[in-house]
Amino acid sequence: TRASDRLVSWRGPDDPSPGSFSYSGDTDTFLQVFLRNGTRPLMRDGPWTGYVVDNQYQTNTSAIVYMAIINTDEKIYMTFSVSDGAPHTRFVLTYAGKYQLQRWSTGSSAWVVLQEWPTECDLYGFCGQYGYCDNTAEALPTCKCLAGFEPTSTAEWNSGRFAQGCRRKEAVQCSDRFLAVPGMQSPDKFVLVANKTFEACAAECGGNCSCVAYAYANLGSSRSKGDTTRCLVWSGELIDTGKVGQGSTDSDTLYLRLAGLDTGGSTTSNVFKIVLPVLASILTVLCISFTWLKIKGKRRNREKHRELILDVTITPANEMVKQWLHGS
Repeated sequence: TRASDRLVSWRGPDDPSPGSFSYSGDTDTFLQVFLRNGTRPLMRDGPWTGYVVDNQYQTNTSAIVYMAIINTDEKIYMTFSVSDGAPHTRFVLTYAGKYQLQRWSTGSSAWVVLQEWPTECDLYGFCGQYGYCDNTAEALPTCKCLAGFEPTSTAEWNSGRFAQGCRRKEAVQCSDRFLAVPGMQSPDKFVLVANKTFEACAAECGGNCSCVAYAYANLGSSRSKGDTTRCLVWSGELIDTGKVGQGSTDSDTLYLRLAGLDTGGSTTSNVFKIVLPVLASILTVLCISFTWLKIKGKRRNREKHRELILDVTITPANEMVKQWLHGS
């Protein structure tokens, strides 16, 4: 990609001079695309995972727009095409900063908007640090905290203001393991490490105490030459993360460093928080039961001893009374 290869908005509804909004590839890496207002990012498509063709829009069961990624030794670029019999279709970046997929309607002789971006949850960094937009939610897309994190401000979060993002529940140590989180759109601000296998990518992050996450993909399916690996590592805050589902073409598995992870993928600290109170409750019940049984046993022994004494002392007296009553 080249810096000049971008879609630029008009300045106004009737002013075709260049506006402030643009849609183009990342100037630092070839992996992602940004919608910007000047230099400020408004929306980001996640890092390329190696897919070659993607359905951009579907009506009923037929895709009408396809996006293909062409990766050569010299450059990487996207092409768009429509399915057979589809009406005239185009992408437009409006003067207001909306990226739209439009279709020509012969009935109304006008362009009809099929899809429009960004939605609120698509806005860059909308869910704050360590938060992510869940686009798989059954209702509307919503912000959530990554595993092992909680809202920085519960009051702000519950009122729908997510800018403060999330914070760790527990601080991490250099020896802590990584939790695999599938179906994610990887965060921004990554470092691309070249020529790494998956194991080497994991070691690259695991051996760096400041590394908080990593993601890996093999781009070999793109038929590109040379290095076809994609190892991404993060050492700072995770920003602009999303959940897109495992069936999505831009789905990544994000490996997240969390406190106290065991090999089973759950935090030992959380296990202790659950198990220890249960064990304490069981031990308390056992102690109470043992004490009660011991006290009850002592009472039974006393009663038996008392009955024995009564049998010995009272029975002869009864015989004497009986003899006296009969005048013997």
